[in-house]
Amino acid sequence: MKIQQRILLHLFIAIAVYVLILTITIPFALEIVLPKLGIAESEQELFIVLLFGLDTVLMMTWLAWYIGSPILIILKWIAQLAAENFEPFANYEKIFNRKGKRKFRFRLYEEVLTQLETMRLQLMEAKVERGKVDQAKRDWIAGISHDLKTPLTYIKGYTTLLLKREYTWSPSEQREFIEEIDTKGKHMEQLISDLNLAMQIEHSTTIPMYKTTQNIVPLIQQMIADISNDSRAKEHTFSLETMQETYAIELDPELFKRALQNIYMNAVLHNSSAVHIETSLEQREDYLIICIRDNGVGMDKETLQVLFKRYYRGTTTEKHSDGTGLGMAITKSLIEAHRGTIEVESEQGEGTRFTVSLPVTCKNKK
Repeated sequence: MKIQQRILLHLFIAIAVYVLILTITIPFALEIVLPKLGIAESEQELFIVLLFGLDTVLMMTWLAWYIGSPILIILKWIAQLAAENFEPFANYEKIFNRKGKRKFRFRLYEEVLTQLETMRLQLMEAKVERGKVDQAKRDWIAGISHDLKTPLTYIKGYTTLLLKREYTWSPSEQREFIEEIDTKGKHMEQLISDLNLAMQIEHSTTIPMYKTTQNIVPLIQQMIADISNDSRAKEHTFSLETMQETYAIELDPELFKRALQNIYMNAVLHNSSAVHIETSLEQREDYLIICIRDNGVGMDKETLQVLFKRYYRGTTTEKHSDGTGLGMAITKSLIEAHRGTIEVESEQGEGTRFTVSLPVTCKNKK
């Protein structure tokens, strides 16, 4: 029963009780009390009016307390929550009787009380989670500052060497310095790009995308080729398995490549020894399933739980990291922006498996 119906029912019962009281008290006063007091019939009318008014005031006072007192308790509870005090309600015992059941008048607002308790628990959990995120942000800021400072130190160092007039560097040495500067510059560019994209995703309900329908197979082939040529992936091997040569997908090429690149680099950077990174494509009904798996070190349950959360880096500031802690969060957002889903399975020592599901643009022929 809804609150409105319950209040109407209780009002109807109160009116019935009020009428019953009047039918008892007025005849009792007319036939017994007033004659015994020696009040003449001509004067009894005034006393009846006074009695009627007294009954009405008492009934209205009781009804206001019956309906209004739970509202005052609820307002105090809301004020407690507004003050970010998520402990159990201070006056909670006023709501229950000795048997632990809600007092009758509080049953009028049963849904409100239940929802307030649920909201209290949710807010308390959110406060704890917010504390964890704030701590992660502080750790992340320390880490990202370190990651930005490191390539900048290299750039400044090599630049200083090149500018020293007392040294004459050979063309090969100069090229080596410039290549290092270029590598560190690209690293900084990638870090800043991740930051910009993450902020854009966080402060916008939609990600600006420029979608075109194209074959995803050569796109992934080119991506694997680029990553396999990366010096950080020189010990790893890659393979691609596909039953078809064409899978038409509507996507933004640059953003989609960024999403998959983060998955591949996650496998590259977190496996120091050689691993095999296998990619398979398979169409299931109206969805293309992209599976990227490796036989590396895998992840523990704690890492899996926070993998797609922002600011989780997976390393401490004392340990080198080539990422911002935003990569996998960005990947998830970009995949979802393409109306897809991403799942991850992993066990320590057993490798990791990412499964991306994307809607196909049209029926692809086998």
